[in-house]
Amino acid sequence: MTSNLEMLQKLSLGKDDVEKVTLELEDGSEYDFTIRPLTSGEISKLQALEKKSVVVKFGMEAGKRTKTTVDNHQNFDVNTGKFSKDQSEVRYEAIALSLSVDGEVITSDDVKQMRVGLPELLFAEVIRVSQLTEDDLTAIKSFQ
Repeated sequence: MTSNLEMLQKLSLGKDDVEKVTLELEDGSEYDFTIRPLTSGEISKLQALEKKSVVVKFGMEAGKRTKTTVDNHQNFDVNTGKFSKDQSEVRYEAIALSLSVDGEVITSDDVKQMRVGLPELLFAEVIRVSQLTEDDLTAIKSFQ
């Protein structure tokens, strides 16, 4: 029988399940990368990052919170400029995490320095190898 620790160690090996991808830009130049799937903990951090610009306001009446719903637009506030920036940060961070293999640490700032077009192609590959859906990250919706 497999212990819980042994099972967790087997499951975490997905992080070591690397894949080589070749990306081609419109000008014909090709770039080779080694990427890995994102872990569930990394996806949770990305989900928190993409919600930074969303503010839910609760009404107060006589010092007590009133019942509100997110559907009530008066209580739901999104700065669209900040939201778009947060979505981009999520994509850069997801790429950086996926490129961080074999002990290398790639940062989102490193990804931001890439040629135009490469981050978009890499994010598509991160989505694929991590088997992510729009339900996992809203950044996928705005990306597609």
